[in-house]
Amino acid sequence: MATQVEAETMRAQIAQLIEQNETLHASVETIQQQQMQEKAGSHHGEPIELVPQPLSVEIWNAPIQDNFKPPHLATFDGRGDPMEHVTAFNNRMVVVEAADSLKCKLLAGTFTDAALRWYINLPRFSVISYHDMIRKLSQQFSAIRHRKVSSKLPCQVQRLHHQGI
Repeated sequence: MATQVEAETMRAQIAQLIEQNETLHASVETIQQQQMQEKAGSHHGEPIELVPQPLSVEIWNAPIQDNFKPPHLATFDGRGDPMEHVTAFNNRMVVVEAADSLKCKLLAGTFTDAALRWYINLPRFSVISYHDMIRKLSQQFSAIRHRKVSSKLPCQVQRLHHQGI
């Protein structure tokens, strides 16, 4: 029977293996897309170059309606709670009935400062879905999340201090 520490270690290792597996899948997709581009480019005499960016080719090439007008979206600079930003973002996306590929593109457009630097430095084609993008964003900026603090805590600390504990 595994101890609590062993179980936590196993969970962490499994999470790491899952992330490595997703990265490998993204790498395979990248290689396949590059091979398809080379084949398509050879027919026209020059290869097709995609803008270097972390969105997968499938997401990047997903069509957007010609009459689509993006709503005004709040920005995320990496200093607030990423899940608060995602929740507000998702609420706006429901209104415009955006597909996940469009959500990826629009969410990336909300990043500024540290969040934008993080996004730019993600490996090429490493974002393979909207869920994947949210997961990566949350992992990167999860330490920023607001912690609920009890209003009783300062009183309890003072009481313990006066009691000599």
